[in-house]
Amino acid sequence: MELEMNKKTENRRKLQTLTGFISFSIGLIVLAVLNILLLIEPMELPEFLLFSLPFIGVILGVIGLFTKNRSRLYAWWGIGLNLFIYVFIGLMFVLAWSINAKP
Repeated sequence: MELEMNKKTENRRKLQTLTGFISFSIGLIVLAVLNILLLIEPMELPEFLLFSLPFIGVILGVIGLFTKNRSRLYAWWGIGLNLFIYVFIGLMFVLAWSINAKP
């Protein structure tokens, strides 16, 4: 007795979505830039890199979720990373405002 294996599912691999991969890449790049900016402490934060680019990454990740017969792994990770950047920046501002320099 032999077990039959479905060769169609064995040979067919799920490809990643391009928009999901771009969203994930944008999230990693912006996260690296944010870490560098926190280390060198510039006077101004670049608005495009920290506010506009993660928004584009979230939009591309959402577009990557609406594909059929493709893996959505990078799209989910891209959305998560880009939303984390917004949450992190918001928490940094809120916690910085809570410091009372002159008691």
